[in-house]
Amino acid sequence: MKKLVYILLVFASLNTYAQKNLIKFEDKDGLFGYKDSLKNVIVYPKYTIASVFNQGLALVATNKGWNIIDHTGKELTDFTGTPKFSYNEYINYEFIAIKKNEKWGFIDRKGNLLIPYQYEEVEDFNMGIAPVKIGELWGFINTDNELIIKPTYEKVTIFYDGLAGFYENGKWGFINGNNEVVIEPKYTSITLFSEGLCAVNTLDFNAMGGGITNEVINKKGEIVFTGEFWAFTPYKNGVASYWEGYDFRGKHIFIDRNGKRIK
Repeated sequence: MKKLVYILLVFASLNTYAQKNLIKFEDKDGLFGYKDSLKNVIVYPKYTIASVFNQGLALVATNKGWNIIDHTGKELTDFTGTPKFSYNEYINYEFIAIKKNEKWGFIDRKGNLLIPYQYEEVEDFNMGIAPVKIGELWGFINTDNELIIKPTYEKVTIFYDGLAGFYENGKWGFINGNNEVVIEPKYTSITLFSEGLCAVNTLDFNAMGGGITNEVINKKGEIVFTGEFWAFTPYKNGVASYWEGYDFRGKHIFIDRNGKRIK
């Protein structure tokens, strides 16, 4: 029941933030600002670089540096740090990674420091857990900045759908939140588990930074279906997608949980 309540709260917050997304526009001088859905100017043009809004947040820059703004136009940092904002629609951005003085920490949506700048690298929080790099190895912390999985791994992914990827001796496998190996490392590259399924690469080569996968597996490591999938997007509401070709010139294909194309 608690897990269900948590999931419902996450989806409710994602929907709330989506309603607060502003629309980017450019003025005659090439500067960017933002309007609301009624075309009222909320943020007057002043940024040389500006992203689209995602979950009520946007990444912006001036000649002073980078920043993140919320749906009111409030700047969350002082331009002296470097935000790590990846715009992953699967992530609930309550913790926002910022780099200052060569170390990474996390702020909240009001700009308050939640986790001190102390890590060599970090990835996004999800399921209340975030990957952090200490020295040369990766482990995981919780939202109280407690180290719940000691730095052990060369590389890791975020936790999603209860599992995280880890890299060992040149191959990827999966662990659960108790740091138990669920699927032994045997893949050249992986995507994220979502709705119990994950696209992986068992070929001897990789491409485009992990762009190709050839099997979709379940949480037992069993093959559900095979194919050639470029830029595979994890499942959401029973639907995943991929491109037919590495250069995105082929068709963008949508498939169901059995690998069948959705027309």
